[in-house]
Amino acid sequence: MTALARWCHAHRLVVVLLWIALLVGLGSAVLASGSSYSNSFSLKNTESAKASQLLDTAFPGHGGDSATVVWHDSAAPVRDPAVKARVTTALDSIARLPGVLSVSSPYVAAETGQVSADGHTAYASVQLVDGVKAPSAGALQTLVRTAQNASAGALDVEVGGSAVQQLEQNPNTHSELVGILAAAVVLFAALGSLFAMALPILTGVAGVGGGLLAIGLLSHTLNVANFAPTLGALIGLGVGIDYALFIVSRYRSALRSGLPVGEAIGTAVNTSGRAVLFAGGTVCIALLGMMVLGLGFLNGVALAASITVGFTVLAALTLLPALLGMLGLRVFSRRERRRLALGGGGGQ
Repeated sequence: MTALARWCHAHRLVVVLLWIALLVGLGSAVLASGSSYSNSFSLKNTESAKASQLLDTAFPGHGGDSATVVWHDSAAPVRDPAVKARVTTALDSIARLPGVLSVSSPYVAAETGQVSADGHTAYASVQLVDGVKAPSAGALQTLVRTAQNASAGALDVEVGGSAVQQLEQNPNTHSELVGILAAAVVLFAALGSLFAMALPILTGVAGVGGGLLAIGLLSHTLNVANFAPTLGALIGLGVGIDYALFIVSRYRSALRSGLPVGEAIGTAVNTSGRAVLFAGGTVCIALLGMMVLGLGFLNGVALAASITVGFTVLAALTLLPALLGMLGLRVFSRRERRRLALGGGGGQ
């Protein structure tokens, strides 16, 4: 571990450039190939799985998600010829969209139960195709736009249902950002230095970023659930910042004891770094333990989270020593640097 730390310190610019190249390379690969996350979470040998298989056998394609087109006209009943013509045109357009299996309209005599008692609100059920021919996110957005474009004047048309609910879920939530900001406040209060605060966060973000990009590529070969990146990011940020903080704290202690920067980095990685490696390995083993549960969709989740943790450990043991070498004594506040200079500690 000491040899690794010293090499990363001696070649700190090379290490940083290698990490940048790794992230750019993974990012380019993901942009070129995209991701292929799954939102199918079936369990074998369960009653629901057997029912789904029976449905697929008897009615191929009918096991897909559904959407509901709802419209309300405050000025005229939904059976008004003008309202009927406008909505029917939209429903006919939806029925022709790729991935749409059928549309059940209330304007068919057999579907009178789809109109409200006051006659001003109605809905149509849209059955989507299941399997590889299921509509993409782009097709679902087209479906929503086609329905909403029928809105005019007092007529309001909206779309709901399980398929649209998944579409409207924002994958770019701010939970990770809130966590990072909270960690930054705590780290600054504890360490008293902006640079010392930034190091664990930067290392954690780099590790998580590499892990998430790798998960995106992994999704093409394994069944990776669509919530795996979020889970991996939350776990990765937690352990990544924690692991980096161990090493930064040990590095600061070594500098206070009078060690020069290079030796302080070697000491920090050789002591706290070993604990980080062991802790990261333990977390990965625990996560991979989910694979023995026999729940197929958890296999990709376990592997994805383990990859993210692995990247954070790699960042803590390679990128962090390089960054520590670049910052030197700036991991302390100015006041503490002056105190160290007077005491003769923390030589370069």
